[in-house]
Amino acid sequence: MVGSLVDRVTWRVTLRVEAVAARLRASRLLGRRSLPAVLGALTPRVAREVPLDVAEGAITAAERLFERLRVVPDTCLYRSLARYAVLRGAGHPARFVMGLDLDPKKRDLEGHAWVELHGEPVGETLEPGLTVTFRYPASPS
Repeated sequence: MVGSLVDRVTWRVTLRVEAVAARLRASRLLGRRSLPAVLGALTPRVAREVPLDVAEGAITAAERLFERLRVVPDTCLYRSLARYAVLRGAGHPARFVMGLDLDPKKRDLEGHAWVELHGEPVGETLEPGLTVTFRYPASPS
């Protein structure tokens, strides 16, 4: 378990690098593989025990970097794939989720991707009316 200040700083830096790497890797894989295959490739084989606040801080720092650099699209899909990979690698049972807004009054079909922990969205508030169309993994773990 991460306890000391040195451990927390080390994990913050490590997870920031992993968040950046996950986003870049997702960008490369999305054009060549199905979404479940991309998620499988981003799911770490070994998870560590890193406090949630440390993992979330690393994710936020990486997202700020991508907002400025614009080297990959800054969309909910890319953000969610990286969030999923980092949280899973930090030992948290994250789930990648996609949904559609099926409101017949809206002219265009709108979709969104996000990550959940224990059934709650991570790092955002969801708009009401989204119908879940995809979850990975299919059942919570």
